[in-house]
Amino acid sequence: MARPKVPEAERRSAKFTMMLTPGELAKLVQLGEVCNKPPGTLAREKNFKGRFPAARIPKIDIHYYTELQKIGNNLNQLTRLANSGKLPRELFGLLLKLQQRLDLTINKIIYDSQSSDR
Repeated sequence: MARPKVPEAERRSAKFTMMLTPGELAKLVQLGEVCNKPPGTLAREKNFKGRFPAARIPKIDIHYYTELQKIGNNLNQLTRLANSGKLPRELFGLLLKLQQRLDLTINKIIYDSQSSDR
């Protein structure tokens, strides 16, 4: 089965050449990588739609998700103890470590610019 023919009005047959500096081209290529679009498509969408296409959203690594679940469970248990007034002083250090680990894991998820499976 052959591919359906594109109507003549929708066919991209006209050519337009645009001159860029090396810096501008590098920026356009970088923006294209973020949006997962080739530079030509990116420029076309920006020119005719007035905005850049939406950026790719990284898939959350299952490891980070399970790590967040574990930390959340520990924080819930410690919070329950603290609210009941039964939290020993020794656990404040553990609570601080859990908070730091939670912040680190959240930052890895949010600022994951090197993810290959976006």
